[in-house]
Amino acid sequence: MIFEYSELKEYVTEDFERFIQMGFNEKQVFPAVLNEYEHGEDFSLTENVCIHVTLVLLYKENGLDNKEIVSKVQQIMTPEAMAEIKESLGNEFEAFMDDLNNAIGE
Repeated sequence: MIFEYSELKEYVTEDFERFIQMGFNEKQVFPAVLNEYEHGEDFSLTENVCIHVTLVLLYKENGLDNKEIVSKVQQIMTPEAMAEIKESLGNEFEAFMDDLNNAIGE
C-alpha cells in the first residue's frame, strides 16, 4: 500500500466529498471513488478493502444506501484476505478493525 491507512481514509473522504459536490448520486460515487485508485500500479487487496470500508462509513454518515458496498466487503473478507490486511497495515490494523466493525457490524 502506498499510503498509511489514516492517509488513505483522508484521501477517500476528500474524493467522496468532491464527487458528492459534483452532483454524483449514491450509485455513482462508489465506482467513481474506487476508480481513482484501482488503476494505480500498486493497488492491492488491502487498499481495496480499506477504500470499501471507508466508503461504507461515509455512506452511513451521510444517510446513503451502503448495502451494495457492505456486500462487497463481506465477499472480499476471507480469512486469507484478513491475514494479508493485518500484515500490510501493521500497527494501523486495530484502527482498521474498529472501522470494519462500525461499517458492517450492524
